Amino acid sequence: MKKRLSASLLCIMMAAALTAGCGGKAEPAGKMEPAGKTTSEDSAKPEKKIDAGSADVEQVLEYMNDSDDNTILIDARPEEAYSGWALEGAANGGHLKNALLFSARWLDCEYSESASREAYLKRALEDQDITEDKDIIVYDYTGEQAPDVAGYLIEQGIENVTVCKADELIDAGTELESYTNYDRFIPTEIVKSISDVKTGKESSLSEEAKAAVGEDLGKVVLVDVSWGNAKESTYFSTGHVPGAVHINTDSYERPRVYVPEKRSDYAKEWRLISLEEFRDNVCTQYGITKDSTVILTGTATAPQGRLGFMLRSLGVRVYAMSGSLTAWTYNGYELDTAADTLVTPVAVDSFGADTIEHPDEILWTEDIKAILSGDIEGQVVDNRGEDEWEGGYSGYSYHDLAGRIDGSIWCPQGTEEEGEFFENVDKTPRTRAEMKTYLESNGLDVNKTMAFFCGDSWGAAKIAYWCQSVDLDNVKEWGNGWIPWSNEGNEFIDHKGNKVHYDRYQDAVLDGEGNDVSDGTNLLDNGAEEE
Repeated sequence: MKKRLSASLLCIMMAAALTAGCGGKAEPAGKMEPAGKTTSEDSAKPEKKIDAGSADVEQVLEYMNDSDDNTILIDARPEEAYSGWALEGAANGGHLKNALLFSARWLDCEYSESASREAYLKRALEDQDITEDKDIIVYDYTGEQAPDVAGYLIEQGIENVTVCKADELIDAGTELESYTNYDRFIPTEIVKSISDVKTGKESSLSEEAKAAVGEDLGKVVLVDVSWGNAKESTYFSTGHVPGAVHINTDSYERPRVYVPEKRSDYAKEWRLISLEEFRDNVCTQYGITKDSTVILTGTATAPQGRLGFMLRSLGVRVYAMSGSLTAWTYNGYELDTAADTLVTPVAVDSFGADTIEHPDEILWTEDIKAILSGDIEGQVVDNRGEDEWEGGYSGYSYHDLAGRIDGSIWCPQGTEEEGEFFENVDKTPRTRAEMKTYLESNGLDVNKTMAFFCGDSWGAAKIAYWCQSVDLDNVKEWGNGWIPWSNEGNEFIDHKGNKVHYDRYQDAVLDGEGNDVSDGTNLLDNGAEEE
C-alpha cells in the first residue's frame, strides 16, 4: 500500500491543494458475552462544533517528516482506514507517514462496558503523548471527522490544533504507511455489500467487496460466532449481521470432562477440539472448505480470534469484521433480530484437504513446556487478572485451582476500571506502537515468541489476533491455558509462593514432597463459592 510521488508530481499536487485550501442456561464464567446493551450517554463528542484553524498541505508534509517531538499529526478516520483499507472513496488505504490514530468514531460510538469511554480516550492521549504543549494537525479524507476530534482535543486544553482534509494526499499515495496484516480484519462497508447480496437486497457485490472476496459469493461464509446456540446467544437478542449463520463456540471447544476424578462442579472444561476433528466435522457442517472465505462477526471479539486461528491453521482465508457490531451499527446498518430469519448452514461432504496447512498458528502444551524448559526460545505470557496471577482466585466459577505457571510473565489483558489494553473503545486494535510499548512495559521481548494464555485462552486468542493484525507477528495463542495445565497435574506456584501440583486421585494440591497443602484457596473448599 505504500506509494511515493515523484518530486514534480508532488509539487503540482501541493500547488493545487494550496489553492483549493486544506481545510436459559447460565453462561459459564469465562464464556461471558457483552450484555448487548449499548449506549452513547457518555459520549465524549463535543455538543457543538469547536472551530479549529485550517492547515495546508505544505504544513502536513512538514509534520509527516518532522522529528520535533512538539509536532503531531493525527488521523481521525476509522482504524481500518488507518491500518490499510481504502475507504470513503479513497484511492489508497493506510495513514500518512508518522501519523497517530485518534478516531472520531471513538467519541460517540455505541458503548457499554465497566470502564468509562473517557478512560479509553485519556489512555489514547497519554500513550501517544498527545499533550497540551503540542502543535497538532488532525486530518481525515472527507472533512467530516477531523473537526470533531480537533474539538475534543481543544476541550482537553490543547490549544494549538488545526485540521486538514487530506484527500489529495491520500489519493496520491503520498508516503502512506499501512500494516502488512491489515487484512486480518475487513471493514463493515464490505461486509454490508456481502450481506445485502446474500439476503437478496442487492444483486451484485460492490467493487470493493469483489476485490476482497472475489465474485463467487458461494465461497463466502458469513458467520456470527458466540457462546450458546442461536436462542441462548446474542444472535437474536442483540441481533446479527443479516445472512450470517450462527456458530456456537461449543462446537469447536466442546465442553467435557477430561479429569473424571475431580469433583463434578469443577470437572468440566472447554478445550479446543483437535484441528483434524474441527476440519472434518465442524467445517463441513457449516459448508466451510479449503477454498472458502470466512468472515467472522458477532458481539464478542474473543471468539472471532479463537475461531480465526482454527481456520487459519487449516489454510482457510478468514477475516474478522472490524469493530465488531460497534462499527456496524455506527455506520447505520441494521441488525437482524427476527426469529424467523435463522440462517441454516448448508453442509458439504468434504473439507477438500486432509492436511493441517499451518500447524503453528496455535501453540499447544508441548510447545509451552519446551519454551519453559529452554528448548525453544520464547516467553509464556499470562494475561489473566491480578488476583488470578497471584493465586487468590482461579478466574472461573467452574475451576477450583488457583495459581500461576512458574517462569511465565504477567501481562494483563485489561482491568475493570481501565478497560481492554489491546483494543480501542470501538473494539478495533490499538496501533502497533501502542501495543509494542505495552508489551515491552511488562518485560516482554517483542522479537521473540510471546505465547499468551488465560484460563482457556479466549482472551489470549483475541490478543494474538489483534497484535498480529498490526504486524506484531510473534504474539501467539496457547490453545489450552491455565485450566488444562493445572488440572493435568503440572507444577504451579500457589498464593503462598510455593511450588505445588494437583493430584487427581487424592483430589488435593500437593507440594514437592507429596504433602497435602490444599488450603481452600489453591484448591477451592467443597461448597465454597468464588465471587
